[in-house]
Amino acid sequence: MVLGGRYRVERELGRGGMAKVFQGTDTVLDRTVAIKVLAPQYAEDDAFVQRFRREAHAAARISHPNIVSVFDTGSDDGVHYIVMEFVEGRTLAEFLSGGGRIMPERSIDIAQDVCQALEAAHAQGVIHRDIKPGNIMIGPRGDVKVTDFGIARVTTTAETVEQTAAILGTASYLSPEQAQGQPVDARSDIYSLGCVLYEMVTGRPPFLGDSPVAVASKQVLEQPVPPSKLNGDVSPDLDAVILRALAKNPANRYQSGEEFRADLERARRGLPVEATPLLAGATTQVIDPPPAPPTAVLPPPEPEKRSWVPIVVVLVIVALLGVLLWILAQNLLNDDEPDTTLVAVPGVVGDRLNAARAELEEAGLVVNDADILRVPAPADQPDAAPGTVLEQDPAEGEGVEEGTAVLLTVVAQPEAIPIPTVVGLQASAAQLILEQAGFVVEQEEEPSQEIPAGSVTRTEPPEGTEALPGDTITLFVSTGTELVAVPEVRCLSFNAAQNALDRAGLRSVISSDQVEVNPNCPLGNKVAAQDPLPLTEVDPDTVVTLFAGEEAPPPTGPTGPTGDTGA
Repeated sequence: MVLGGRYRVERELGRGGMAKVFQGTDTVLDRTVAIKVLAPQYAEDDAFVQRFRREAHAAARISHPNIVSVFDTGSDDGVHYIVMEFVEGRTLAEFLSGGGRIMPERSIDIAQDVCQALEAAHAQGVIHRDIKPGNIMIGPRGDVKVTDFGIARVTTTAETVEQTAAILGTASYLSPEQAQGQPVDARSDIYSLGCVLYEMVTGRPPFLGDSPVAVASKQVLEQPVPPSKLNGDVSPDLDAVILRALAKNPANRYQSGEEFRADLERARRGLPVEATPLLAGATTQVIDPPPAPPTAVLPPPEPEKRSWVPIVVVLVIVALLGVLLWILAQNLLNDDEPDTTLVAVPGVVGDRLNAARAELEEAGLVVNDADILRVPAPADQPDAAPGTVLEQDPAEGEGVEEGTAVLLTVVAQPEAIPIPTVVGLQASAAQLILEQAGFVVEQEEEPSQEIPAGSVTRTEPPEGTEALPGDTITLFVSTGTELVAVPEVRCLSFNAAQNALDRAGLRSVISSDQVEVNPNCPLGNKVAAQDPLPLTEVDPDTVVTLFAGEEAPPPTGPTGPTGDTGA
């Protein structure tokens, strides 16, 4: 196959989600090129074609040694293609396949080259959105090139409005904001590169899971294990750099590829990095005590000529008086003190706090607010209601004096938390995120003009609202565009018909063709027929064609123009 009259397609190099890549030859310039061809099943889908062309336009704007160059783009007999620089070598994914690692120094080199590519792209307002090992090429001489701007977006154009909440990219390298369907910027590429660097030095991505949804959820909710825990060759400084790139909050990450690259260079050279290093485990150092200063041997002092006998006698007398006074006080107190009344402590474990307090006080005991310990529901009683008594001290049945304070351990009221942002996510991913936050999830369906079918249109209560774990959150899931029933407009004037269609959310056009006169409205300038027919269900904004009836022929026969006979 020859495309555009000059690009000869020769052999397949690989394939992705919506395109295949072939090695080919530019027969005009006699050079080897890579040709990306949109898959046939998408070639007639305008959305895919526009996205495919956007890739070419976005990548063509960037010229940089670390980015695969785009030479040309076009369509040939329904085949849409992009002509790119042919890069010999392998993808980083091939080097990492099977859990392979790359030495930290070489990993820093590769990451710095990707940083430079991102700097160039971001300077043109282009966000890659799919940085992963499969999109990083390593040449025979170790040169690094970033490819595949297939889901890139130009942030400075009106296409920003087209951002949907669909989860794009590969789950293992998604930024938290991508996983939640939020708008992304250059810092999302920084996060993805942090995931790639993590995998280079450890042999695995930061998060693993049984499904892409599970991995995407971990990107949002969990913290990664420090790389040094998986590879002892990773220095504390490189640890800190990688973990800063993987910060959940974009504001806490590196704000640009240049900033990321500079800190990687510091880590390589052993200089202090901007990222905050992890605190190492504290170690206790035993320090030998300083040697005692030499002591001079002095002659013993001469004893003072002093008598201790009077002092000893006084001390003995004071002690005897103290003992006598103590015995007297004990006797007086025992004579005046009434017999102590003991109370059996009632059992209140399992009761609610107010009921337990009332029962204990009725028994003559005291429950002080300071003596109430509030704790989360234990693992063996996950459904215990807030305020339920879990433990008491003294225990049930124990005899204590009246007025004794009883210590109670009760289930604490959970703290309200914000409902996570899930609008635009697939319903299954949204439900998983909400359930992991502790909410009960219900789903309802509703049509939506903006949100694709199967994705969340809104939540009730709205996302961002604070709610208690265990509360029910309703997910409203899009069923897609709601169909419209075409109204009956036959026999209406053309102006009235167009107004009726406009109110129904449809468009109208008056055909120059005419049809037979409608017997229901033979006279006047009326709509004789319509297409589609009344009550047909169509998408909003569908065009309804209106037809006028043919003019009735003049009467013929023995009657004259006025209907009188010729006699």
